[in-house]
Amino acid sequence: MSHPSTLAYVVDEAASKQEVLLSEPGRYLLSSAMAGALIAVVLAVSLKLGQVFFAAGDSGYYIATSGFFGVALVSIIVCKVELFTSNVMYFTVGRLSGRCRTCNLLRSWAVVYIGNLIGVLLFVAVLAGAGGMGALPANHLLFSVVEHKVHASFLEIFWKGVLCNWVICLAVWVPMRLANEAARLLIIMLLVFVFFFSGFEHSIANMAFFALAKLQGMAGLEWGDILHNMVPATLGNIVGGAIGVGLVVFQLERHTLQTV
Repeated sequence: MSHPSTLAYVVDEAASKQEVLLSEPGRYLLSSAMAGALIAVVLAVSLKLGQVFFAAGDSGYYIATSGFFGVALVSIIVCKVELFTSNVMYFTVGRLSGRCRTCNLLRSWAVVYIGNLIGVLLFVAVLAGAGGMGALPANHLLFSVVEHKVHASFLEIFWKGVLCNWVICLAVWVPMRLANEAARLLIIMLLVFVFFFSGFEHSIANMAFFALAKLQGMAGLEWGDILHNMVPATLGNIVGGAIGVGLVVFQLERHTLQTV
């Protein structure tokens, strides 16, 4: 359902997250790991789906991959687990409202980021035990995407990270204003499609890309290559979520807090 004051709802959610972070850090970490695992499993399936078209030389392969990946964010929102990119927006709004402390904002971002990584790695470890994604050809879609990610410039990755989390946080924010469940589901899927199809950089999805590539033994993929992508992508995600959505919507709707 929609909320009379979306900003007030997000502020309350941020305060609730802060309370769990401080009182039950283990539960908070587990919630973050669950979100990371959801990102990884949906990405793995998205890549297998895209590969069907990619191997056939169909240029529409990325439409299929991008269209399916929205399942990850829908699942995360429904399950109310902690994803780093949206957490950035929540805690920024919470801090601007005065309900969250700066130290807890930074602590939350660190815990959720690590928890997401743990979830990604645990899923990939289990997938490895199940035989991974099978024997992949050298020109597999996974390797093609990762190759592009590690050879982009620092600034290109950073700005793609900014754009990514601007869109992702809108995919969290906009549905709160809709009362119809089908409309909420549709707008989440469409906005996730925008980020994925555009090739923007999502730090947590990238964790999964790189973990899967390492699992499949991608030739030439070094840890330095991974850091070259992850550092600017993460910084860009913070800017996009904190400033592009968190700060902007707070300034636009702060007057609604006075009537709640």
